[in-house]
Amino acid sequence: MNGRARRRLRLARYWIHAGDLDEAAVHARHALRLALRGPDDLLADAAVTAARIERDRDRPGAALEALRRAGSVLTDDVSRGRVLVEVADLHRRAARYPQAAAALSDARERLRTAAPLMRAALSMMDGIVAKETGAFEAAAAHYAEAGRLLALGGGTAGDDAALAHNLAGLAHARRSWVEAEGHARRAVALRRADRGSSTVDVAQDVAVLGAALAGQRRFDEARALFHEAMRACARAHPPRRYEIAVHLHNLAGIDHVEGRTADAERRYRQALAVKEELLGPDHPEIAAIAHNLARLLRTPESAALVRRASAIVAERCPPTHPVAVALRRLG
Repeated sequence: MNGRARRRLRLARYWIHAGDLDEAAVHARHALRLALRGPDDLLADAAVTAARIERDRDRPGAALEALRRAGSVLTDDVSRGRVLVEVADLHRRAARYPQAAAALSDARERLRTAAPLMRAALSMMDGIVAKETGAFEAAAAHYAEAGRLLALGGGTAGDDAALAHNLAGLAHARRSWVEAEGHARRAVALRRADRGSSTVDVAQDVAVLGAALAGQRRFDEARALFHEAMRACARAHPPRRYEIAVHLHNLAGIDHVEGRTADAERRYRQALAVKEELLGPDHPEIAAIAHNLARLLRTPESAALVRRASAIVAERCPPTHPVAVALRRLG
């Protein structure tokens, strides 16, 4: 039984790397079902793999269900802690920050004596949540700890790329564009060298590099990178719709600054429609797009968009959240 579960996991990972998440999901579901009667470390591995596949297929409910199914059976603290880090990530993506913090707190207790790479993953997620809620100093400290643990545990090129990607995101949030570019270029180089990374993984790093260049008003370079990333996400199976919406929003921002109003409006509306479908109508990312669209249009619709953005921020965002800060800055 355990051997069959591991074979299914290997097949799932093969299809992840090949870019076919639908096929990967079939094998991951089989692996999880078989692993429910296996050792805790195998079950945690199967649950995390299945959850990440469903997350990237834009099925967060199925991802959370896979983790909860495993969590109801697991007894080992380290395995439960690993699953809790993934639960926190799903809450974070849905902007359920209190639930993400609670899951991370529980994971922290369970992973105190875990191997360095396991604790590095926890520190990385702590940093991501801190950055997204505007606690930039805390995020930097968490990322520094993640880097120390990766060095101690012998992380892969993919692990180092993930850290560089997140450091680029933190520098971007701080509007330190040149620093963000340096981290992003390192992330792209590491990811391209990592045999375990997919083309979509590379595309995410390419996009963060594009954002760093856009911050420096190097728009032609940034636009080319966003299009490269979007093509990779469109070719994936199934297409990575959330990532495509992110790239559309970034391209709309460049169109907006350069005065291509019709292109900017079209892309803002496309990004808004996809994110509303995937994230719901009251997610902070909806507020960001609505506010940008309002600034572009300067029409009677703009007032309604601003009210919508303000209501989302008041309901869903702490005052330090980057979207809340950006809306206050832009007025």
